[in-house]
Amino acid sequence: MNPLLSFLVTPQTSTTSKVLFISILVITIFIALLNYFNNKNRKQVNGIRKAHHILYPVLLLASIIFGFFYVFQTNHNKNDVPNFGENIDRIESLEHLGVTNPNYIFGIDISHYQGEIRWHEVKSNEKPIEFVFIRSTMGIDGKDTHYNNNWADAKKHGYIRGAYHYYRPNEDPVEQFNNFAQTVHLEKGDFPPILDIEEKSKFGDAFLRENVLKWLKLTEEKYGIKPVVYTGKHFYDTRLKGYIDEYPLWLAAYSGKHRVNDVEWTFHQFSETVKVEGIDTLVDGNDFKLSLDDLKDMCYGHDDHSRKIWRN
Repeated sequence: MNPLLSFLVTPQTSTTSKVLFISILVITIFIALLNYFNNKNRKQVNGIRKAHHILYPVLLLASIIFGFFYVFQTNHNKNDVPNFGENIDRIESLEHLGVTNPNYIFGIDISHYQGEIRWHEVKSNEKPIEFVFIRSTMGIDGKDTHYNNNWADAKKHGYIRGAYHYYRPNEDPVEQFNNFAQTVHLEKGDFPPILDIEEKSKFGDAFLRENVLKWLKLTEEKYGIKPVVYTGKHFYDTRLKGYIDEYPLWLAAYSGKHRVNDVEWTFHQFSETVKVEGIDTLVDGNDFKLSLDDLKDMCYGHDDHSRKIWRN
């Protein structure tokens, strides 16, 4: 494909870049044409005319170079942009669903990005929310500033609550586990620990998988319950599939259930644009595949948890 055309039609090129490029091109052509007709209708000093003859081709050339630069930059960097593959979920979200499927148990996940939550209003949501997954920690030393309040309030308002750790793939997994274990203290009825893995490692996929499994095993030993793994559909398909099959899977894919038909998922994050009463920002919406009793059976302190199979 012609590089200029590729720049304009490729999904990886931002809308802003396309609009800016086209605007420069159109304005340059317009000014050049205007100057041409002005020059025909009136005499100008030779020096000024020569300057104009030089100026407008230079502007036109600059706009073309700008376009080629962005084409090169997009193609050169697309594999180095964090979560580029996961953005496929958003690009393909023409069938984007902002409401849960009534056949599934509905829940949300939150972090400090949601700000102060009015939990008494959350209870009035049109679709009953049964579980709330709450970010607790990030990497070796990050702590979500709203975790303690969210953790206590979710319990107070009768939600099944779960804590998730945002995994930083280039940091030590043992120190990341320690950060989570020192922060999250489970009680009977709480959901198992959750590992949120979205970023590739600069040290390669083998390194990433080895350390992810190390975090999962340490966490299972600590809490005596299998953790859940959250990741994007593309990330799972290209980096984790076949390596974490023994763990329940919470999968993000934003354009309908058909996107996850080929995967044995337990939770499906179907949207990132759900509106919930009592929360001022949009939130992620999640479906649980089985029944409410099954969801409760997965929780910490349930005697049969280790004998249950949660993925089909």
